[in-house]
Amino acid sequence: MNVPMEMAGTTGLMAGLISLFSLLVFRPLAERVRLLDIPDQRKTHKGAVPLIGGLSAFAGLFVAWLIAMPFSGGYGIFLLCSLLLVLLGAVDDARHLPAAFRLWAQVTLGALLVYGSGVSLEHFGNLFGLGAIELGWTGPLITIAAVIGATNAFNMMDGIDGLAGSMSLVGLVSLLILFVGAPGFGAETTLSIAIILALVPYMMANLRVPPFEKRIFMGDAGALFIGFSVVWLLTKGAQMEQAAFRPVTALWIIAIPLMDMVSIMVRRARKGLSVMKADRDHLHHIFLRAGLSDRQALVVITLMAVLLASIGLIGEWLAVPGWLMFGGFLGVFLLYQWSLRHAWRLAVAARQRLTRT
Repeated sequence: MNVPMEMAGTTGLMAGLISLFSLLVFRPLAERVRLLDIPDQRKTHKGAVPLIGGLSAFAGLFVAWLIAMPFSGGYGIFLLCSLLLVLLGAVDDARHLPAAFRLWAQVTLGALLVYGSGVSLEHFGNLFGLGAIELGWTGPLITIAAVIGATNAFNMMDGIDGLAGSMSLVGLVSLLILFVGAPGFGAETTLSIAIILALVPYMMANLRVPPFEKRIFMGDAGALFIGFSVVWLLTKGAQMEQAAFRPVTALWIIAIPLMDMVSIMVRRARKGLSVMKADRDHLHHIFLRAGLSDRQALVVITLMAVLLASIGLIGEWLAVPGWLMFGGFLGVFLLYQWSLRHAWRLAVAARQRLTRT
C-alpha cells in the first residue's frame, strides 16, 4: 500500500496525542471499574496501580487509523481482532479470566485474523541451506500458533517497569527500519510509527518521567495487543511477494521475548507444571534475585534485545545466508539457556559494571 511519509507521520502524531489524552481520561475510570493491579505474593509494587497503559496506546492507534488510514490490505480485520483482544485483556485485568478461556479466545482471534485477512506464513525461508521450506496448507495453522506465541511472549515480559514497553519499542523500531527501506510497505511503516508514538505516553508514565508522577501499568490488554501487532507486522513483512525481510530475521527482532517464553515453558514442563501457570522464573526475576534493581535489570535486558535485533538487521542488510543466521540464532539460544543456569554470577557482574558506569 502506497502511503506518503507525511501521512505516516501525521497518523503517528495523532496516535501519540490521542494516547496521551486517553491516558488522562482512563486513569479516574480505572478505579471505578477496578482495572487495577493489586500487590500480592508475586508482585512487590506498592498500592493499586491502574492497568490502562495498553488501553490508551490502542485507543490512540485505533482512533488515528479510523481518521487517516484505509482498511484495505487486511487492516480492517486486524483492527477488529485487536479491539476484541484488547477487550479480552481488559476484562482479564479486572476479573482474572480462566487461563483455558484466554487461550481459546486467542486461538479464535488468531484464526479470524489469518483467515479473514488472507495473510499467513507461506515459507520459513532457506533455514538449512537446502532451499526454502514451504509450508503449504499448514501455513495458516502455523501462523495462528505464531500469533498466540507472540502475544503471550510479550505478555510474559510485563514484569518490571518499562520492560514490556522497551521490548515492544525494540521490535517496532527494528521493523520500522526495515519497512522504510523497502518499497510498497507504506501501511506497515505507518502502523509501526503509530504504535511507537502511541506507546510514548505510557512509557513516560510507567517510568514516572516528568510531568508524570503516578505510574501506570500496561496490563494484559496492552501486552497482548503489542504481541498481536508485532506478529502481524512480521508476517506482512516477511511473506509478501516483495518481502521487506527474510523470516529468519524475525527471530532476531523478537529474540528476548521469544527465548524467555520458550525457556520458561520448558522449565515449567520439566517441573510438571502448567505452561500457562504464572511464576517468578522469568529473566527479569532472575536478575532481580541476583541483586539488580528494577532499573538496572531493565537496562541490561533492553541492551541485550537491541544487540540481538541489530544482529538481525545487519544480517539482513548484508544478505548473510539464511542457514547461517538461523544457526547463529540457535547458538545464541543455547548460550541464553546456559546463561540462565549461571544467572547469579552474570547478574552480579552486570550490576558491578553498571555501578562503575
